[in-house]
Amino acid sequence: MKQSDPNITALTAPGAPFEVVSAYVLGHDMRVFKNAPENLADIFQEARRHGGAEFVTLGETCLTFDAFFDQADRLSGWLQNTANISPGQSVAICMKNCPEWMAAFVAISNIGAVPVSINSRGEGAVMSYAAEDADSVFVIADAKRLRALREAGCDLPAICVANESDEASIGVTSYADVMTSTPDYTSTVRKTDNPAAMFFTSGTTGRAKAAVMTHRNIITGLLTTQMAIASISMTMAEQYGMTVEALKAHMPQSCSAMIFPLFHVSGCISTFLSSLASGGKLVMMNHWNAQEALRLIEAEKISSFGGVPTMHWDLVKAAKNTKHDLSSLRALSCGGQALPLGLLAEIRETFPNVIIGAGYGMTEASGAVSQATGEGITSRPKASGQKLAMIDIKVTDDEGQVLPEGEIGEFWVRGPTVIKEYHRRPEANAKSFKDGWYRTGDIGKLDLDGYLTVVDRKTDMVISGGENIYCAEVEQALGRHPAVRQVTTFGVADDRLGERLVAGFVVDGQVTPDELMDYAKDNLAAYKVPTDIILKANSFALNAMGKVEKHKVRAAYLARKEKEQAA
Repeated sequence: MKQSDPNITALTAPGAPFEVVSAYVLGHDMRVFKNAPENLADIFQEARRHGGAEFVTLGETCLTFDAFFDQADRLSGWLQNTANISPGQSVAICMKNCPEWMAAFVAISNIGAVPVSINSRGEGAVMSYAAEDADSVFVIADAKRLRALREAGCDLPAICVANESDEASIGVTSYADVMTSTPDYTSTVRKTDNPAAMFFTSGTTGRAKAAVMTHRNIITGLLTTQMAIASISMTMAEQYGMTVEALKAHMPQSCSAMIFPLFHVSGCISTFLSSLASGGKLVMMNHWNAQEALRLIEAEKISSFGGVPTMHWDLVKAAKNTKHDLSSLRALSCGGQALPLGLLAEIRETFPNVIIGAGYGMTEASGAVSQATGEGITSRPKASGQKLAMIDIKVTDDEGQVLPEGEIGEFWVRGPTVIKEYHRRPEANAKSFKDGWYRTGDIGKLDLDGYLTVVDRKTDMVISGGENIYCAEVEQALGRHPAVRQVTTFGVADDRLGERLVAGFVVDGQVTPDELMDYAKDNLAAYKVPTDIILKANSFALNAMGKVEKHKVRAAYLARKEKEQAA
């Protein structure tokens, strides 16, 4: 298999900025960056040199790098000296996107503890379970999530991040009070393969698992992103007939829209930590709104916009009728799911001078596994990008035998970004990890040039608007309705959302779809609520294991929809 990007070859060569060497990582031989920082504390220390440059804005709030690190240091001092948090202990972060979320991540890392990134869009019971499952000893939450945690029985000591519109601080220490404390703390040196953070992922069971990322995992992901940017800079410099140094001298500070949730790897690592490490600026939004996004692009001179297909569809539509100056925008990237071909064409028409990026990744690989930009997307629009330089991929049959290149099978990945383990999940670890390889559960093929094409998933999961929806979890919640005899959920293709969730029911009595929809809204987070509900008079067909044959239910649903549209 050849590496077709000569820039990456040059950047990873001996003596180059991203020199790659072989090393044993947790007992397995892998390619690693020779000059990588030891831990996240080294990344943070280097980022302090950006000083008075703007780092993050949200509404009227604007923090420089100095102001941001002052917050993080004060929180570090309080956690270490008042809360007595020790190195290696887990501290949960549970709040909406805000500068305080990011300061909490840095603060926890500063003292050698492990930030636990909890999905703040989940129900209280789900968030409480996640905090407990990760062995959290403390939680930093905003008022809304802290109330939900307390109602679900979570009694961990906490700091409450509240604004003027929130209720009183629920009887715990307020973030504002912590900011009056001393920033003094003792930094704890962590080894590169020590746990650095936990992010939650899931599989067919629908029960979230805490993915344990090491410092090496995260740092390798950051350096891989920086290497990709360096490669693009080399290409641009060649096009303009100048050196990379001269190009950088003419470029303003990079500015990225902070759209992805920080509890996702794409938000925390690919956007937040990447900008922190490179000296970029982040512009946050309270809620997604395409018109507001266009206003911010003009006002803040945003150069990079990353989002899921849903957001790109909205952005393209809004941009067609806008008077805002969008000339600062240089890059659009799509995460969470594949970039639909129709959307790709719309982006190219609406933003002809923008570099488009897409790829394939997962929490267990600390982000991206493959990436494509520009010509790589145009020439192979059905592919999910080219595998990254630090990643090994093999494609196997059901027995685990490696298949020839180009044949369809299950992806296995290996490399320094692959997580150490699932926390307290010995059975899942035994199933998913073998000899340094991680079994993805995704089905596809790999060609001679290292381009991946993902064709299906073994895992029973729907990705809608960039959010993972686990069918088993939704079915469990909806199955608690007293009239429900059977319930099954599945995803169907959707131009805007990528996929949307549909729920099928067999019920007793005269329960209506509207009543079931109301029940779903009352018992599920908004993004998990089905977009359509179908009722069946008789039981669903079951396979030999007693499970609903979802493919038959889905096929019948799609046939009915097609017939309705034709009528």
